[in-house]
Amino acid sequence: MLRGDAIPLSNTIVPRVHPLPKLRQEKRQATSTSASRTPQPSTVGATVHLDALRGFAAFSVLLSHWRDALFVDYSQLGHGGPLMSAAYLFTGMGHQWVIVFFVMSGYFVGGSVLRSVERGSWSWRHYLLARLTRLYVVLLPALLFGGALDWMGMHLAGTELLYGGRAGLHELTVNVHDTLTPVTLLANGFFLQTIVLGSHQVATFGTNGPLWSLCNEFWYYLAFPALVLSLSKSQSLNVRVGCALALMILGWFTGWSIIILGVPWLMGVFIPYLPTFTVRSPGMRIGAIVAALALVTSGLVLTKLWLSLGATLLLGASVTLLIWVTLRCANGPLPTAYVWLARRAAHSSYTLYLVQMPMLIFLKASLHLPRATPGLLGLLVGIGVLVAILVYAQLVYELFEKKTQRVREWLKPYVIGSRTA
Repeated sequence: MLRGDAIPLSNTIVPRVHPLPKLRQEKRQATSTSASRTPQPSTVGATVHLDALRGFAAFSVLLSHWRDALFVDYSQLGHGGPLMSAAYLFTGMGHQWVIVFFVMSGYFVGGSVLRSVERGSWSWRHYLLARLTRLYVVLLPALLFGGALDWMGMHLAGTELLYGGRAGLHELTVNVHDTLTPVTLLANGFFLQTIVLGSHQVATFGTNGPLWSLCNEFWYYLAFPALVLSLSKSQSLNVRVGCALALMILGWFTGWSIIILGVPWLMGVFIPYLPTFTVRSPGMRIGAIVAALALVTSGLVLTKLWLSLGATLLLGASVTLLIWVTLRCANGPLPTAYVWLARRAAHSSYTLYLVQMPMLIFLKASLHLPRATPGLLGLLVGIGVLVAILVYAQLVYELFEKKTQRVREWLKPYVIGSRTA
């Protein structure tokens, strides 16, 4: 029966039912409903593992920027054994881990869009309220704090080369004096960084280069619902045509680079629609997860060594496979410490991603840290810098990202209406 259909009582024979059996029946139904709402062990375990993947991806992006800022390039070492080669390879995959983020975002955000459209409960207001509060509660303080750190760093003695983009860093090649402007701040606040407007490409604000991927995410958030609604037979012709036109305009506005990297994002969307399978043997479940992890590792390495569209798509496909396998095979008991760490890392991963770079460059500038050859002293100093950034990110998380739901609830009556809210 379709939602909203009703059976007229005048045409229905209602049998007399004894109260006691009816009470027992309602109790059984309530118990069944409650059980159906309780996450299955496999779902809970998979969720924790996906949380761990999200947190690890954010930390790996930080490692990539950290190694680039504090240590010389591998080609400058002169010599390096297998361990050093592996360390440099592992700490140089910032771009690759962003692709992992895209696939996971497609799975979580895109999947929610499909489910709401299928249920007939889609609402642009609800969706945009959820997405924009998620983005802005952290983005606004990250922009302001990052700008303040950049301004202070630029006014320290001996930091002209660093903030001028001439210190040899691969992640900071622009003159920060040119990008730390109110216009660039405003453009980044509207997710225009990396967009070409006329003949000018909008820069990321100050030293915060990682903001490029946030631009991608925002436009994917707008484009994907338009794509779904334009193809949905449940929508009116006007809605479908309007969404199709909006989608074409968005594609023209954002450009090919953002469109192409949207393919891994779309891969994540269709994970719930992949074939289901059951693996009863614990050994086979572990083997499947290990094999999927090996494929992702291979994809990361391949994309790092031979960065290309094909390698990027293969990496997206391997991450898609890993999530699919994890959802169906990860159902074993997990240590309490691992669950806590995974969830904590995932919850603050967005904050860590947005605030890491300006703090890293400020610490490098204020402590006058050169790009050094890896050694014990340099590694200890680097670990101290890493810890300081993680603590800073956790403080920003506690002050802002942790309160996202509270901000959302406060805004809901103004955006959706008091009755609906």
